[in-house]
Amino acid sequence: MRPLAYWKRHAPIAAVIVVTLALGIGAATGVYAVVEAVILRALPVRDPQSLVWMWNARVERDRAPFSALDLADYQNANTVLERLAPFTNWTANLTGTGDAERLEGVRVAPEFFDVVGVPARLGRTFIGADGRSQVAVLTDRLWRRRFGADPSIVGQIVSLNGAGHTIVGVLPPGFVFPFRDAELAVPLSIESDPRRSDRGAGFLRVVARLKTGVSVTSAKANLDAIGARLRRDFPATNAKKLGVNLFPLDREIVGDARPLLLTLFAAVTLLLLVACANIANLLLVAAASRRRELTVRAALGASRRQIAVQLLGEIAVVVTAGGIAGLCVGTALARVLVWWGGTALPRLDDIGITPGVTAFALAATTVSAMLCGVTPAWIASSALEAGFADDSRTSSEGATPGRFRRGFVTTQIAVALVLLIAMVLTVRSFGRLQAVNPGFDGGRVLSLQLALPPTRYSTPTAIITFADRLTADLSSLPDIRETAAISLLPLSGLLSTQDYRVVGRPEPSPDEIPQAHYRVVTPRYFRVMGIPISGREFDGTDRERTRRVAVISRAFAERHWPDMSPLGEHIIVGADSLEIVGICDDVKQFGLDGPATADLYVPLRQMPASQAQFVAGRMYWVVATRDDALKVADPVRAAVHRLDKDVATSSIRPMPLVLAASVGTRRFNTNLIGIAGAASLLLALIGVYSVTSFSMTRRTREIGIRLTLGARPRQILATVLAAEWKPIALGLAAGALGGVMTGPVLGSVLFATSGVEPLVIGAAAVVLGVGALIASYLPARRALRTDPVAALRAQ
Repeated sequence: MRPLAYWKRHAPIAAVIVVTLALGIGAATGVYAVVEAVILRALPVRDPQSLVWMWNARVERDRAPFSALDLADYQNANTVLERLAPFTNWTANLTGTGDAERLEGVRVAPEFFDVVGVPARLGRTFIGADGRSQVAVLTDRLWRRRFGADPSIVGQIVSLNGAGHTIVGVLPPGFVFPFRDAELAVPLSIESDPRRSDRGAGFLRVVARLKTGVSVTSAKANLDAIGARLRRDFPATNAKKLGVNLFPLDREIVGDARPLLLTLFAAVTLLLLVACANIANLLLVAAASRRRELTVRAALGASRRQIAVQLLGEIAVVVTAGGIAGLCVGTALARVLVWWGGTALPRLDDIGITPGVTAFALAATTVSAMLCGVTPAWIASSALEAGFADDSRTSSEGATPGRFRRGFVTTQIAVALVLLIAMVLTVRSFGRLQAVNPGFDGGRVLSLQLALPPTRYSTPTAIITFADRLTADLSSLPDIRETAAISLLPLSGLLSTQDYRVVGRPEPSPDEIPQAHYRVVTPRYFRVMGIPISGREFDGTDRERTRRVAVISRAFAERHWPDMSPLGEHIIVGADSLEIVGICDDVKQFGLDGPATADLYVPLRQMPASQAQFVAGRMYWVVATRDDALKVADPVRAAVHRLDKDVATSSIRPMPLVLAASVGTRRFNTNLIGIAGAASLLLALIGVYSVTSFSMTRRTREIGIRLTLGARPRQILATVLAAEWKPIALGLAAGALGGVMTGPVLGSVLFATSGVEPLVIGAAAVVLGVGALIASYLPARRALRTDPVAALRAQ
């Protein structure tokens, strides 16, 4: 019989197989497309394996920037680096071509692109003579988004922060700066930076290329030796600097997404395994129903090999159709993931059906064909050597087919239980994360970021004047209750720290000087954000010439005054003595899963001049509204534009969305693992139901004989369910063991999740067990309702 003719006669089974494979292969292919783009695909640079992100290792954190003098020493004294290139993050207001837009960018040393090994797509990258030139290089994304992929863009002049910059090149697609949100680069001139002579001022990030044959471990040892010498020679500034940390550049760009994505890929691979076991079981039972046909073929001279080839050919048809459908589903799913992932994952723009993804889909289809088809074809053909019994005389499926069928059921249930446990643990972990108190209540608070042109807002006075005028303008708008500003919004992911000393305490050694996270705020900030505070917050009396004041977080207070109130105490920050006038609740600055941090807040009017440039470039405003926060977005943007059209607004979001974005990667993975777990549960139950139903159909004559001889339906039902439940119970036991082994792995990537949670494993096993019981009970109960006389006449 030709394969197509056979499947035309058994269209429902063919449809189930194709749909099941399409979903399994499609899910695996779609997620693999994400994994390939984010993790596996190399950066489009020369020899990406030798590129590292070089960090300054300090006592309080393992990723800190370098000072210019330290970096020069590392560059001159090392023997392991081919070259290194410093860079800094940077923001720019793009004006003169439509509305002002704030752009994330980087300042890079002229040799940066040579060190990284990336050529320009259009024009050129920087050369040594560009060190103090007003030139810029665009990413492919910015070139397309803002300039419409204009091929004549090279040579045009654009206004960045009020200064004209000539565009000299466009970078190739797929290139990502170390700051992955950056869309353009301008030259970095360390010689003109006022911090260049301060060995304690860390402001330079570094990308380095290792020499050929040099490992990360040996490079770190060489550079740490240089760090030790600097620590001995300059104890005042380098006592807390432990050396360097080197991380592969591609992994630093991917960040925390790597372990989560690999966990997700493992989940969809298991889902595909459940689908294959489901299909193999269906094919095995279907082959058993063809005993008479295959016996006749054997009697007419067909060899075991010929029958096996025939069965494999029939199976290959539907598996190939399922593979093609799976590639289509994977293509659609990849596009959905790009939309769904948003900014949760890096390099999402690179996701697509590449040759590698197509090869994966082909490999998945081939492996699925082997898993689904080889065992049923081998068992069916091998049974011919023992001789098939006539279907009219028995319904027994035989010892070997029965063992394999039960084995497939066990595999389905075991893998489905592991995925179900993973789903529950992931969902519970995400629920715990969402339940963490962020330290603020931003239910009706709109946040936005302003970038003030540095040429006109380079002093504290200019920034304060702008803030006062904008506060007055916004306060006059309807539906706005209050407004305030802060230098760094919670959960913005940005870092600003300051060393300090506590007045009246012994002078700490240079390597024990404490640091606090530094924030500059305007009056009413704590009230607008709903941050509880004891003492008082800043008000109009905290001015330039009045006593210097500060508000600290409770973690800060617990660090130095665990058994007393710090109100009225003083700390030294830079050259200023600050009186502590308030203690606010701890705010999650860097993620809901992060620890409480020692935070230090100072009023904008008492901001040191050294902070002006930083505050102007990233000035966050929070607006408390009477109704839906998004309703005031346009009026707020218009008010800013009226005040100064060159001030760029960006990141206009209600604070609940800021909070949601901070857990975007975890939500993305939680949703997908949840879908994979639910799908595996559904596939397993469908598999149990389908196989039991098919088996009961074949046992109709046997059931009729038993009923005629006086057997009670309940006895037959109990016997049938006992036989069906043996592989299910074994699968539950194996799945529970798999859940115990999987727990520690998930515990390493999930928030507040212990290695093994017996309650979760037990609950998941009960849910799956009850579902499997119902799935096997329904077809068995339906078979028992058959009229015995009709059953005896069947087959």
